[in-house]
Amino acid sequence: MLVLVAAGAAAGVGALVAPPPVAAAVAVLAVVAAALLLPRGRPATSAAAPVTAATVPSADTASVDVQASVGPLLEGLYDAILLVDGDEVVRAANPAAERLLGRPAGSLVGQSVIRATRDHNLTQVAREAAGEAREVDVEGRRVMRTTAWRVQTAGIATVLVMEELTELRRAQRARSDLVANVSHELRTPIAAALALAETLEEGVPDEAQRARFHRQLTEEVTRLGRIVERLLHLSRLEQAAEGFETEVVEPSDLLETAATRIAPLVGTDQRLHVELGAAPPVLADRERTLEVLANLLENALRFSPPGGTVTLLAEAGDGEVCFGVRDEGPGILPSDRARVFERFYTGDRSRDREAVGTGLGLAIARHIVARLGGRIWVGDSERGARLCFTLPVAPGPDAASR
Repeated sequence: MLVLVAAGAAAGVGALVAPPPVAAAVAVLAVVAAALLLPRGRPATSAAAPVTAATVPSADTASVDVQASVGPLLEGLYDAILLVDGDEVVRAANPAAERLLGRPAGSLVGQSVIRATRDHNLTQVAREAAGEAREVDVEGRRVMRTTAWRVQTAGIATVLVMEELTELRRAQRARSDLVANVSHELRTPIAAALALAETLEEGVPDEAQRARFHRQLTEEVTRLGRIVERLLHLSRLEQAAEGFETEVVEPSDLLETAATRIAPLVGTDQRLHVELGAAPPVLADRERTLEVLANLLENALRFSPPGGTVTLLAEAGDGEVCFGVRDEGPGILPSDRARVFERFYTGDRSRDREAVGTGLGLAIARHIVARLGGRIWVGDSERGARLCFTLPVAPGPDAASR
């Protein structure tokens, strides 16, 4: 019904005969509907002319409450809509606009546009009313698609339509970053494997050298497979597609098992030290927690210098147990701390590639810890880096799996 009224009004259909309040409501609805029907992103043309007083019925609006007349009919619209008069005062707003602008119900009507939107960019769009869709940066942290049309009917001068794009743009950037990072990480092992395969195909007379090339080829293919496997694992974790089975686990068991499993990766000139304080049992998925510890330990060993010590520890907290891995490497820059658990984020890439790694292990650890109800962060350390995470204390010795 709204579309039909707007189409008729915008096309210049004969004037409707109705009492002033009703006529005003119909006029405003025609303005809104015609505005929403105009092609987004293009100025109005003769095929979709801007709505003016000549194309919709006018009314004596001095005594007309636009919000009361039109508000109920705007409630179901997805787009956020503000109807603004010639003094830049909001005469009507729908619930979508209140949610988008973070304002209480009914608080926008009667406010100036600048007070209602709290943003100069949105106010400028309303003032220009160019009829073109524009992406506006709001408060430096949100993106909105906005369109404003100039109208003159029923006391309304401008129709401002807004749509939240922040999450959409963030998802698009994340997708682009993922493609770029995957391409970057896969390029090196693929290129190395191809070069080794071509060399072997051409023939290598020396048997020892040929064996070395075969070994290097196997290592590159294994590395490539590990990257793909971790990517798939991380994707399933992000989509909550992997099941978790929690049980009561002793911190001492976790630390000792993690140390045993990581032992083959400890260099001959490195030391692994385990510190276990008085820590109660935790409620966790044992294998998933061991995976977190393995990822943190691998990261620490990668950056630990010759003669350095990597410390694995656990200590009791308030309703939780704090696990930590500390190394004596170069540490983590303050500017990197907030992003170190993002996938593919490796901080300073000017460092040795083998030491930097792919940045997937810590991202996987973050998702696992979150699924287990814990927290993970970069702790303070006088030397090197300290990565910490927590797990909730088990409710009792008879805690059941969930």
